[in-house]
Amino acid sequence: MFFSEKIKHLRIASGKRQKDLAKAIGVDVPAYSRYEHGERRPKREQVLRLARIFKTDPDELVAAWLADEAYSHIAHDKMAVKAAALLHDMLEGSPSENHNAITEASDHSPIIVEKGLVSELGQSLMPHIVPGDAVAVMEHIEDDSIDCIVTTPPYWRRRGQGTESITATSARDFVNELLQTMAQAHRVLKPQGSLWLNMGDDTTDGFVQGIPWRVVLTMIDCQGWHLVNEVVWNKTTTSPQGSQDHLRKVHEFMFHLVKDDDFYYNDDQLRHTFALIMRNDDKGRKKTDNKIKEHYLQPEGGHGLIPGDVWTIGVQRSGIAHYCVAPDMLYRLPIVATCPHGGIVLDPYCGTGTACKIAYEMNLRSIGIDINPDYVKRARASIEQKPLSLF
Repeated sequence: MFFSEKIKHLRIASGKRQKDLAKAIGVDVPAYSRYEHGERRPKREQVLRLARIFKTDPDELVAAWLADEAYSHIAHDKMAVKAAALLHDMLEGSPSENHNAITEASDHSPIIVEKGLVSELGQSLMPHIVPGDAVAVMEHIEDDSIDCIVTTPPYWRRRGQGTESITATSARDFVNELLQTMAQAHRVLKPQGSLWLNMGDDTTDGFVQGIPWRVVLTMIDCQGWHLVNEVVWNKTTTSPQGSQDHLRKVHEFMFHLVKDDDFYYNDDQLRHTFALIMRNDDKGRKKTDNKIKEHYLQPEGGHGLIPGDVWTIGVQRSGIAHYCVAPDMLYRLPIVATCPHGGIVLDPYCGTGTACKIAYEMNLRSIGIDINPDYVKRARASIEQKPLSLF
């Protein structure tokens, strides 16, 4: 039985709908339907997720998936039978794969990842920085175990340095790949937890693609997320842009999403932290543009100032080519507001480790994931000694 037929048979036998399975693996219903019709192929991690849902042998399902791939390449060639025999001979001597311990990370070497990353973390405040593909590593994080996820995924077509978790060449495929990570995020996040997703957009042939909103609306419609706020990050400075028929792009979005309406939110601590940030900002600049401040601050009773949904935060450069570090404030405010004392912060695209560094300063546990070994090395090095913090 070919893979497409097998998953259709398993779905019917389990009594599940295509809609249920699409939501579980992070794609829309048309995409999942194409899997069952053999028109498209899911990723390996999606196949493993389906095996868990169907409660079937993952090795058998992966084997069917691999066989389907091989068949699609040689089925209509007159030398198919001979090629299959050669392939059989070649595989007889290859070692079996350990599906429980090894995860393939794109074109990189296999990464050893133990199951139960939260259990492995224990009560240690030292961030656990894991090299590997975001979705594959998140498979080893326990259900409902993370308090706060804050992350900036790779930008489509803007960080193609050959070491990114998402390498899609079309906007549609980029969205579908990112939705796989968001499906895992929904699984590992506690019911009271929050996800903060920072995304910028891109243009094709001069037209804005609406990628952030494509992702978020599908998360709401197909994965069960609820959108609390869409924050506009006013970056104040950007790279030179030569277009003469478009406005200069100076913003990105930071989306606050939750699984449940009873989510954790520390309003008092958020206001206190923002007041400290603004005070320190004023010390560094004797003259502060009050109009800019009022744009994202609103007085509220005796509780201090509450941030609005436009955050004016400068871009933080780094010494890495084509790479900007996530600004401290962009990540600190979400963590302060939505990660409780003793909680765990996760960044599935951690880069050089800003989220983990902030969590460490705040005596919170954290897990960071990145496929780029250089970023992982830099992230670990930046947290070797606990830094001093004003917050």
